Amino acid sequence: MRKRLLYSVICVCLWTRLAFAQEVTFTATVDKNPVSQGDQFTLSFTLNSTGMGGGKTLKLPDLGHFNVVSGPSQSSQIQMMNGAVSSSITYNYVLIPKEVGKFTIGVASIEMGGKLFETKPIALEVVKGTARPQQEPNTPDETAGQVRDNLFLKASVDKTHVTLWEKINLTFKLYIGIAVDSYTVEKNPAVTGFWSEEIENPKNNISLTTETVNGKQYRVAVVRRTALFPTQAGALEISPMQLQAAVRVQDRRRRSIDPVFDPFLRNAFGRTVNYMVKSEPLKITVEKLPAGAPQSFKGAVGHFTMTTAVDKKITKTNEPINLKVTISGTGNLEGLKSPAVDFPTDFEQYPPKVSDNIKKEDGQIVGSKVFEYLVIPRYPGEKKIKPVEFSYFDLSKRAYVTIRSQPIALSVEQGAHVTSSLVADLPREEVRLLNQDIRFIKVGNIALSRNSAVFYPMSIMLTLGLLPLAGIAGAMVASRQRRAVMMDETLYRNRRAIKVARKGLRRAERLIKSNDGSPFYAELSRALHQYLGDKLNIQQAEISIDGTLDSLLKRSVNEEILTALKSLLERCEMARFAPANFEAAATQQAYDEARKVIIEVERGLAS
Repeated sequence: MRKRLLYSVICVCLWTRLAFAQEVTFTATVDKNPVSQGDQFTLSFTLNSTGMGGGKTLKLPDLGHFNVVSGPSQSSQIQMMNGAVSSSITYNYVLIPKEVGKFTIGVASIEMGGKLFETKPIALEVVKGTARPQQEPNTPDETAGQVRDNLFLKASVDKTHVTLWEKINLTFKLYIGIAVDSYTVEKNPAVTGFWSEEIENPKNNISLTTETVNGKQYRVAVVRRTALFPTQAGALEISPMQLQAAVRVQDRRRRSIDPVFDPFLRNAFGRTVNYMVKSEPLKITVEKLPAGAPQSFKGAVGHFTMTTAVDKKITKTNEPINLKVTISGTGNLEGLKSPAVDFPTDFEQYPPKVSDNIKKEDGQIVGSKVFEYLVIPRYPGEKKIKPVEFSYFDLSKRAYVTIRSQPIALSVEQGAHVTSSLVADLPREEVRLLNQDIRFIKVGNIALSRNSAVFYPMSIMLTLGLLPLAGIAGAMVASRQRRAVMMDETLYRNRRAIKVARKGLRRAERLIKSNDGSPFYAELSRALHQYLGDKLNIQQAEISIDGTLDSLLKRSVNEEILTALKSLLERCEMARFAPANFEAAATQQAYDEARKVIIEVERGLAS
């Protein structure tokens, strides 16, 4: 009896040892090498073993050089031959390389039977090639095949041949023929050469419509609608949008003959995998605007109207007047520049304050933009603001249209005297308070009485008597000099330029740490334009970058400084009108460059 029991124990131990003495291999393979940039390939991890054991916790290598289109999709196979059981499990990932080069897919690992098994690294070369749309992958992976004909992203525009600043409607639609739980935009399209304005971005409020493509019906979700305005002529490209969707797919794995030995039965509800799709790039041909543009044309394209109004037509010297120019309509409203206004030469002018009220209606950008010009008359008389001109290119007429306002007559009476330099240095909102700060000499009967009978030597008396006269004479000379400077507008603006620029820079400096950099760049741009206008005796609205640089070059300002000035002005304009993320370091750098440029220009003009 004891011998039989001992024999049984030995048999059980031997059978157990043989059962667990599995031969295990874990390998990694790719279906193509080299692979073209933008093309898809399949990375497979296969676990082969003799016996019934299954792997646990697959740990992937770093795939930072690749986008994961789909995966993992899993397939398995179990075989029984002559009483021996063998199994194979494969994990498939569909990838797209991000860039050209030679890369190494590192070691993957999996745990089985308490042991860790690793693959060997794979050297993969990515070469240049034409990328195929991701919704049509050339891959043996069954999951990708199940999804590719049922999910794709399409980009479309309402026109492909336009003129400068003509609006283009860009729409991205996701066509859905399979169960999609959610989607996220992984990469936005690059729209270099365009100014963009988002019209619709549904995000959480998604409405589906139905469209038929090649005889198949799809549910369609609008991912985004954007208005584009080309800012340069030539052949431009809108790059693809890339989107990742969480898709529910049905498992279609081959079952074993005996379902008792198949631990990977089909899930009736399917499973969720991430699948990457991207749109096709779009080509846009942009033509230059026709020749013969009027002098008042500054790039406005669309259809507009204009109104002008002043807050008062009868005023006094040194009291501010506000001229409001309102441009309304549809087109590139955000990019509109302030119209040039021809004020009387003795009017002190400030850069216009700009505000807008822009809406998106039925795919159109409509609204108005308001330019408020603050001016201060210095001398009395009958004055006239000449007609304001605004020109735009009318797309329906394919011609330039010029709008002119009526001239505005003003009657300026003599008012209280206020120091001009004081007014020039005050912020805009404080100018209106100047006249409240004037204090007049008190008049009326004043009682005088002798305080003492102390007498001083005649020399001291004469000295004391002459000092006030000398002071009065000096004040008169200084007053005449100031008046002469004020009468000479060019000289007056030239002398005050650096002081006004410093005040503008101080206002910009206070905005450096703000989260929104737009006000900072607007203030910095205003300070630079004010300085250049005063130095070159150019009205603010008439300043152009190229014309200003030519004038400075003729006055022997260093070309390197002019290059830095041009770059800074262009950055300011781009930051004001193009959406971007602002950092304090970048705004501080721009501020430092502005200070340096102004100092160097001042030195160049003085030499």
